[in-house]
Amino acid sequence: MFKQAKNHTVDILFVITLFCVFAISVVMLTGTGASVYQNIVDSMTDNYDGRTSFSYVINKLHQSDKTGSVKLGKYEGLDSILILEEIDNITYCTYLYHYDGKLKEMFTRYGQEFDPSLGTDILALKEFKATEVSDTLFRFDITIPNSEKETLFVHLNAD
Repeated sequence: MFKQAKNHTVDILFVITLFCVFAISVVMLTGTGASVYQNIVDSMTDNYDGRTSFSYVINKLHQSDKTGSVKLGKYEGLDSILILEEIDNITYCTYLYHYDGKLKEMFTRYGQEFDPSLGTDILALKEFKATEVSDTLFRFDITIPNSEKETLFVHLNAD
């Protein structure tokens, strides 16, 4: 009878040990899966932000594809794109610029004072640099948070 009780104790310890090994494996696997999932989400977010920022700049420039309507320069010390358009014989401008860690846009009457803090936030950016390569070719260096710098060239057909 003592031998039979000893057997049951070993059986119970074996089952408990097996259960603990299984539980630890499940916890480790879940933690690893969550980590992998978080890395995928971060990568997809960075990819989306990069594509969106490039797309936004390209579309804004192509909407205003007229001779002399797009200018690059430093306004208030910030690399900026200035897009001019005339509405009812009044010239307006749209500024695209990097300020306070964001790509911002501001639409105002041409000649008004430019205050970069008043612009609308578009996307989070680490860096934004605009360069005019030629009259119709522009280069943009854009860095989104947690990513490498990417370069975009935009050619305007300018009618």
